[in-house]
Amino acid sequence: MRIALLGLGLIGGSIAKALREDPAGVGPFDSTGVEIAAWTPSSAGPRAALEAGAVDHVARTIAEAVDGAALIVICAPPIAATSILDELVICRRSGRLAEGAVITDVLSTKRWIMAEAAKRTLRFCGGHPMAGKHETGFAAADASLFVGRPWVVVPDHHGASSAAALVERLASSCGAKPIMMDADLHDAATAAVSHLPLLLSAALVSAVSQGEQGKAVDGWRVSHLLASSGWNSATRLARGSDEMGADILATNAREVRRRLRALRDELERWDARLAAAENDPVVGRNDIRARLAEARETLEELG
Repeated sequence: MRIALLGLGLIGGSIAKALREDPAGVGPFDSTGVEIAAWTPSSAGPRAALEAGAVDHVARTIAEAVDGAALIVICAPPIAATSILDELVICRRSGRLAEGAVITDVLSTKRWIMAEAAKRTLRFCGGHPMAGKHETGFAAADASLFVGRPWVVVPDHHGASSAAALVERLASSCGAKPIMMDADLHDAATAAVSHLPLLLSAALVSAVSQGEQGKAVDGWRVSHLLASSGWNSATRLARGSDEMGADILATNAREVRRRLRALRDELERWDARLAAAENDPVVGRNDIRARLAEARETLEELG
């Protein structure tokens, strides 16, 4: 089986390494029978992967990568992925894209890419491995990145079971746990647990380090000297790729805005609690403590 990886950064590179190393010991894909071709615009990642033994071919073009491939995995920012879909349409016309080939992706939003693939009538099954880190590029790739993590599988509106089965097989081969889900539900859920935190991470950096707060005598010039693990944890997501982050927020703006409105309401309630504590710290702390305990208990229940 030939697998084409279109994009070979953290996620694409980790898929390549996982297929080679089988970190979870599941092995639905026989590593000796899988041929991996990789393409990126610069070829830098695929060349490094070839030297590391993670891929078999460095493709000069998308057409060269997908020629004879049974499975094509798009590993690119959401909006940039549309140009790859256009190239795949050209490959289909020229015969380089096999008629039965399955196209999937690893994008963080699903409604956008599913709609774009449907416009082009491509045989597409969406995917999203729920794993990552803020480092980027093939150098950050890790064969065990997906082990035990959910991998959302989103069939197209035709619900082609054979295409979905192949994507589920890919996910299992990387050690992940496939979860079938529709695009709307996926985007609503990830807006809460992934995309809103990204926005908050960037907003926190801006609020503390820029504008009047940043220039104040007691502002960023002092605060950054005291920043430690709490700051690093809260701003980790803002350290990632700005291109990827922008595409994620732009293609899931509706759901992120819905979650943001709920957060604004909650922040107003926190402001009221702090106002009460400002007037009487001893009395005010009781409500603050109750809310902090509620948050901790909720997280403990969720595991």
